Amino acid sequence: MSLRVLGPALVAIILILDQLTKWYMTEHLLRAAQGLGDGMGLVDWLVAAPERLGDASIPITSFFSLTMVWNAGISFGLLAGGGALLLTVASLIIAAFFAVWMWRSHERFEIIALAMIIGGALGNVIDRVRFGAVVDFLLFYWGNWQFPAFNVADSAISVGVAALLIHGLLFAKKPG
Repeated sequence: MSLRVLGPALVAIILILDQLTKWYMTEHLLRAAQGLGDGMGLVDWLVAAPERLGDASIPITSFFSLTMVWNAGISFGLLAGGGALLLTVASLIIAAFFAVWMWRSHERFEIIALAMIIGGALGNVIDRVRFGAVVDFLLFYWGNWQFPAFNVADSAISVGVAALLIHGLLFAKKPG
């Protein structure tokens, strides 16, 4: 696959996967856990944002549950209260910066990392525009400690940033 196609294709895959998991979690698993029956079909959910789902949690293991969280911040709840419009604009500017970087890059690993960041950022932007907050549902915990709830987009952003840092520190060509 051409490097020019790889980045945008991976952005699209992450974006689609993120929105599909958010739809399935909110409209089928978590809505059913609240006793509200089956929710909207995918097309209806994409066209008309449903009302926000209330608190719901489905324990899966002793350390993991599917838990409905409306995140008004950025990844993992950081900067909550920053305002949906401000966070949306900032996310779009950052995604545009990374898109230009991705377009100029000729290194497959770097393109994949950047595409993960862009796809995740755009997935969360869609939520902010539709709901005023991001749909998070993956919750890990141990006793009284819990990691902030997250979603596929947050995971893609985190893995992309880590990969970009590792690439830059260990594998990037040094000038000179």
